[in-house]
Amino acid sequence: MKVKELRPGDHVLDERNGATVDFEVVSIKPLGYLFEVTFRSVLGMASAAYHGNAYINAQR
Repeated sequence: MKVKELRPGDHVLDERNGATVDFEVVSIKPLGYLFEVTFRSVLGMASAAYHGNAYINAQR
């Protein structure tokens, strides 16, 4: 789905060192044409900025 369509509670699965890690979307804030997405996982919390039309492999 597009980054601008993400909602808190959506999940993104990613491979880290051969293991699958589940990143939960905690918040999403518009920053002009970018969106700051905050994720929570077993690795902790982190934020990243993405273009709103970028695609990310997320599940609702």
